[in-house]
Amino acid sequence: MFQFSKKGPVEYLEATELCSYDFLIHAFCTRRGGISEGNFVSLNFSSREGDSDENVRQNWKILATAFNLEVEQFFVVNQVHGDRILIIDHPVRDIIRNQPHQCDAIITDQPGLAIGIKTADCVPVFFADKKKRIIGVAHAGWKGTSLNITAKVVDAFVEKFSCNTDDIIAVIGPSIGPCCYQVDGAVFDSMKADKDRASFFSPCCMQGHWMFDLPLANRHQIVDRGIIPTNIFTTDYCTSCNTGFFFSHRREGASTGRQLNFIMLTQ
Repeated sequence: MFQFSKKGPVEYLEATELCSYDFLIHAFCTRRGGISEGNFVSLNFSSREGDSDENVRQNWKILATAFNLEVEQFFVVNQVHGDRILIIDHPVRDIIRNQPHQCDAIITDQPGLAIGIKTADCVPVFFADKKKRIIGVAHAGWKGTSLNITAKVVDAFVEKFSCNTDDIIAVIGPSIGPCCYQVDGAVFDSMKADKDRASFFSPCCMQGHWMFDLPLANRHQIVDRGIIPTNIFTTDYCTSCNTGFFFSHRREGASTGRQLNFIMLTQ
């Protein structure tokens, strides 16, 4: 259901289900194909952790060229581990690009706009209504997950665009897996309102800690909002286990890069 592909120097993971729709372009980028060095090797899209602005600018250009896009077509937000959703339902030229959009999800019906989120262990989730041609992206770390961000994205599809949940596809991309994501009581308690909590937490060797299946928690949220389980696709790639392909904050520390995950409606 997932496969690695390459355009120019850029290596990325794609969901075969989304590839079957000719009105979509998408990629879960790996860390391969850019010019950054050191801890940020090589296709890093964030300078906040210490990479140079120039390296990051060049990486954006490399990605845009590989997908035959303009850098200006990519649209990202300032992710804050919350549950706010930015809805873009008018031409992007009307949005003030320099305004810091403090949110963790984007939904749009505008073609030619590559909406994206950056990750280094958190869960990237793509949404697509295959009939109405609405797309969305969500950034779900444990805080966003405890705030039900992916469920709220589905709600926005239904409430804002009158989507039928039977027509929505959700794709959960590479993130830290339950094999590597040990959390403490604060994280466990943050999910206490979720009736399915026992299914995505498991005991670990350290008292007062658990192994957290973050992708599964988000899958439960999406199913609870009415998305057909067979319309949800999850990769098995753990970012912490596969640092040759992906950046991992948990495995590599704070001074590591961020990969981009983007989806776009074609013109």
